[in-house]
Amino acid sequence: MDMLWSGWGDPAEAAPLPETVTGLLRDLLGVKPRTTAPVALADIAVPEPDLAPAALQALAAAAGGEEHVRTDAETRVRHTRGKSTPDLLRIRDGEVGGDLPAAVVLPADHDEVVAVLRACAEHGLSVVPFGGGTSVVGGLAPDRRSPFVALDLRRMDRMLALDPVSRTATLQPGLRAPQAEALLAEHGFTLGHFPQSYEWATIGGFAATRSSGQASAGYGRFDEMVLGLTAATPEGTLDTG
Repeated sequence: MDMLWSGWGDPAEAAPLPETVTGLLRDLLGVKPRTTAPVALADIAVPEPDLAPAALQALAAAAGGEEHVRTDAETRVRHTRGKSTPDLLRIRDGEVGGDLPAAVVLPADHDEVVAVLRACAEHGLSVVPFGGGTSVVGGLAPDRRSPFVALDLRRMDRMLALDPVSRTATLQPGLRAPQAEALLAEHGFTLGHFPQSYEWATIGGFAATRSSGQASAGYGRFDEMVLGLTAATPEGTLDTG
């Protein structure tokens, strides 16, 4: 399931704010309700992807098939920016601009990630990794305005190993936090990391952002839990040991 494209969380669980809250926002903070409805996703003007056929073919070969390279408008909009307040205000107005990926690539494993990065390097494409899409610090917007692809890691969602003696687990980057907790709980363990983005955020996102959260005082920041990383680069694999 994907998060609400123009907001936070599961759209099926959305509920209106109670009058006590809306009254507080209105009377004490001066917040005024919108006078117009947000733009519908289907009404957002999305330009055709600016990718050469050779680049698309190379990405498809690297990711295991054309079905793992998506260029449709909805998928690209859903991978535009994160969930900060400025991000949400802009996307609700239908503004995508230069932050719209030309394609969304979904590799299945580490080797495919390396292959995708090599293909992007060969064709001059920037890459923005995408986990749960919960970034509120601009982590999903590119620095440059040339064509770029979003590297969606959702297919890499497994626990690869668990050592009950050292109490260490090897987790793939696209594994969402609730699923990680469920897998660890089967063996009597917990990750113990519960930031505000817990329901949607991924292990890779935790590591990339040195995640912190409500339970950090008890179990520590996420970077304090990481013993080693296996990173993909266009030149090959970097193993930190």
